[in-house]
Amino acid sequence: MVTLRPYRAGDQRGLITAIDAVCAEGMMATARFEPTPAWRHALTDTSCAAHLLLLALADGRVVGWCRLFPADAAQEGGEVELGIGVMRAWRSRGVGRALMGRALEWAVERGCARVTLTTRADNEPAIRLFARSGFDLVPGDGDSLRMAIPLAAFAGRQCE
Repeated sequence: MVTLRPYRAGDQRGLITAIDAVCAEGMMATARFEPTPAWRHALTDTSCAAHLLLLALADGRVVGWCRLFPADAAQEGGEVELGIGVMRAWRSRGVGRALMGRALEWAVERGCARVTLTTRADNEPAIRLFARSGFDLVPGDGDSLRMAIPLAAFAGRQCE
C-alpha cells in the first residue's frame, strides 16, 4: 500500500535515493540528482507555503515524489512548475496519478493560474498520464516536451 504525505526533513536521504534511481534509468535530465536552488530550498525549508514536495511511501520507503515550485518567485498566484517521478517497480499502479491529483489540488487551493512541466519527448507513459490529467502540449522543439494546464480547466475534476 502506498501513502502520500508532505516531505519532512528526515526524508532527504530516501528521496535522493529514489530520485537517483529514476535518473539512472535515463528518465531525467541528469544522471544523478543535482539540486537547483529551488530544490535546495524545498529540502531545507519544509514549512515554506510557496512550494509543495509530496512523497509516495511504501513500507516507509520513498517510491515516488511530486514537487511544485513557483515558475517565477516574484509572481504570487501565477505559474508553478511540476516535477514528478515514480520508481520503476511502482509504475502503472496509480502512484503517479495520485501524486498528480494531489499536486493539482494543492495548486488550485493556492490560486495558481497554471501548472507547467517538461518531460522527455520519448517518455510516452508520462505523457499519457499528463494528457489524461488535462495537460496540453506547449509549442517547442528539442528532446524535451513542454506541457501545461490552466488550473481553471482542472478545478473540481479528478485525475483519471
